[in-house]
Amino acid sequence: MGAIDYINQRLIKLFSFENKSKEVTELNTFYGQKWENMKTDNKTINSIFANVDNGDGIVQPQELNILTKIFNYIDNLHKKDEILDEKEINEFNKQLKNGTITLDKIKNQEEKAPQQSWSEGLDRNITSIQLAKSFLEREPQLKQELQQIGDEQGFTLTETDGENIWIEDTSIRRADGKIYIPYHSFPEDYKESPEVSMKSQRNNENNTGQGRVLDEGSAFDVQATATEKHYGTSYLEGGNVLNTKLKDGTPAAVVGESSIAYTLELMGLEQTPENIKKAKSIISEDLGLTKDQVTFIPQHDFHIDMSYRALHNGQFAIPDYEKGLEILKQFQKDINIQDTTISENASQEEIITHRKAYKLNKKINELEKLVKESKSIYTEAEDYLKEAGYETVKIPCFTTSSNDQTNFMNGIGGTSNKTGETFYITNKSEFPELQEVIEKYLKDAGIDKVYFVSTQAALDSRGGIDCLTQEQ
Repeated sequence: MGAIDYINQRLIKLFSFENKSKEVTELNTFYGQKWENMKTDNKTINSIFANVDNGDGIVQPQELNILTKIFNYIDNLHKKDEILDEKEINEFNKQLKNGTITLDKIKNQEEKAPQQSWSEGLDRNITSIQLAKSFLEREPQLKQELQQIGDEQGFTLTETDGENIWIEDTSIRRADGKIYIPYHSFPEDYKESPEVSMKSQRNNENNTGQGRVLDEGSAFDVQATATEKHYGTSYLEGGNVLNTKLKDGTPAAVVGESSIAYTLELMGLEQTPENIKKAKSIISEDLGLTKDQVTFIPQHDFHIDMSYRALHNGQFAIPDYEKGLEILKQFQKDINIQDTTISENASQEEIITHRKAYKLNKKINELEKLVKESKSIYTEAEDYLKEAGYETVKIPCFTTSSNDQTNFMNGIGGTSNKTGETFYITNKSEFPELQEVIEKYLKDAGIDKVYFVSTQAALDSRGGIDCLTQEQ
């Protein structure tokens, strides 16, 4: 990395630098590198870098958060929008010399949170839902469906550029309202997620698969203003973190244990009890919460947002696979086809029915296997949620794998400022008959309106409507 030239142009942008080759480099790519590589032709900036360094000469995420706070202060001298120029830097240098401000005072200043913390549950008021334009092009029907729901419930639909469709995974809101950015810019020789395993406290084997651990690290640096960003030390994906609130409104979060495993893996630490405790503390701090406000649950499948959902404050929806299995078996009786083979002379209607019976039989077998193999671990997760003070609400679950075409637990819940209703947006199912069944259970859980939207392309790729969106 060449020296950074600040003299001829406005070349400092908050959270990005432009080197002499005019290449923009994100600040988080400096993690683990040396502060001396960031030296510039400006003495004031070099002095700030030296002051921010904790003495080891290595760029740390906490130091970049302090640096950002200082840059915010300088930029606000002229009320500019995220660009520092030589005039601002010189004026700031005068303030330092005459004692108007000190770097220590800036470091210790409390910044106003850009947004209030909120749960991902029913007690939040959603005013906008954001999706990637690239996904809406793949599922054009979804855009129309969400616009119609938005007209009814009072939120707008906005589109973001970029190829990464998993907006939820790349943006985690901290308790102070800031957007959490993971510490790790992954090594180039990591082309896919490393093999990581982790046992729960009761010796259950966690499913530690994550979505884009190493192949899309840069995507985590979401397009947010400087005051909205917080660079963290742990490794988290949005789908494995569910923001909640306790019954009294206290901010909280539920996190899948695979996030502990990957945090330790990418920090080069073994999974000892001491290090696991350390990782939990780091994750809690990165979320802006105390360790008592974060509940870690073992996970039987992929991201926890595929199987769990925050409801009202202090409430948490958990998967009821046994009830789901019971409903599917009754559905199978209603179809009443013993032989799922199709005769040559079958009508089109008979072919459709037999295919449905075949898929249903396959799903029942898969769900029976899941219950047999995973009951211990999802029961353990339920126990931890109850111990943390959550009221658990069982919702029939039919999802047998992360790319299942029936997933009602992955959804968007909120309260409408327009109608005053609670509403929940979830995925359409390959078995439309199940939508009527699940709607009743969701309404019994305190949801006024339930909507089902077209997300097949996402479900095929291990995600649902909640994975695709960021809500405001």
